[in-house]
Amino acid sequence: MRAAAATLTLALGILLLSLSYSPPYGGSYTYYVTHWTEINVPNLVSAILAGWRAYDSLGEASLLFTAVIGFYVLLGGKKK
Repeated sequence: MRAAAATLTLALGILLLSLSYSPPYGGSYTYYVTHWTEINVPNLVSAILAGWRAYDSLGEASLLFTAVIGFYVLLGGKKK
């Protein structure tokens, strides 16, 4: 079980290190201003909150879930 968790952690670490974190088009401001109509919401602020920030919140929730599961596995799981 621990070997599988270590392998999964290593694979996830390699994946995250291989991603490109450079901002497209010169930053998020330029991207939001030029692409906000893709969400089909009438104003820019609502488009940011409805569209792109939802992905950010989903990422934070999945990170928290992964951390809880990781601690559970590291601490030995359910004791018999």
